[in-house]
Amino acid sequence: MKKTILIASLILSNLTFSAEKGGVTVPDKMKLNESELVLNGVGIRRATFLNIKVYIGSLYTPQKSTDTATILNMPFPKHISMNFVRDVDKEDLQGAWKEGFEAAVPEAERKAMMVHLEAFNKTMGDIKKNQAILINFLNNGVEVSFNGTKHPLIGDANFSKALLSIWFVNARDEELRDEMLGKN
Repeated sequence: MKKTILIASLILSNLTFSAEKGGVTVPDKMKLNESELVLNGVGIRRATFLNIKVYIGSLYTPQKSTDTATILNMPFPKHISMNFVRDVDKEDLQGAWKEGFEAAVPEAERKAMMVHLEAFNKTMGDIKKNQAILINFLNNGVEVSFNGTKHPLIGDANFSKALLSIWFVNARDEELRDEMLGKN
């Protein structure tokens, strides 16, 4: 009996569970550098008054939390996957990043980081349905992979935290924020 329980425990500990949202399946865990991150929450980004579905956003953190301040202040790394469910052009992406950054980051801090946001925005292009933007938030900056193309590190720890705050501070989509916080 003990052997059966031990074998069952070993099998279950190696299973990878996943979550599904809007037709996109995401893993419950991921490895980033040497850190294991857990899925904190997954949600749908909706835009305009018509609530048009744009992407499925998945937040990975060192441990789960439903609190914005805790998420923003916990140690790096953190990760967000944006799996697009519709086409979005480069200008709309760049405009959304700038708008979100301006809403989330106080002006005094934002001015010093605009050069980093501009570098980040240069990594953006037109994105098509079923393509992804993957963002690693690290203690020495942000790594972005745009539809499979990995770009050099941008900014520093302050920029990393500021960019992450777009989803949580004065969020453009409060429902997505709550879903990524694991509240819904």
